[in-house]
Amino acid sequence: MNSVKIQIKEELKQLAKDLRIQKNLFKSKQRTGTDGWSDLRETYLMKKEYRHKHIARCLLRGTPYELIEAKVREDNKPDMDLVEKFKAEYQARFEEVSNEQV
Repeated sequence: MNSVKIQIKEELKQLAKDLRIQKNLFKSKQRTGTDGWSDLRETYLMKKEYRHKHIARCLLRGTPYELIEAKVREDNKPDMDLVEKFKAEYQARFEEVSNEQV
């Protein structure tokens, strides 16, 4: 069980690193004037994935949503269906490990 928590945390950390690299790649392409719109889309998708996975992980740990994102504009609320999908994926991983231990 504890190893799954660590794996999920490491996956989020790696996703955050990849996101920083992607953002810097887009910014460097903007500075040089080359076409970087595909990088902008990739950055957006990575941000969305990270945000929703982070919310799912925090909710599984018992943190109320209001503490995870204290101020969210009405038009920028997370897709709770996607959060639930990630929560179900994480819960399946926890159950898989707990079934192996029995």
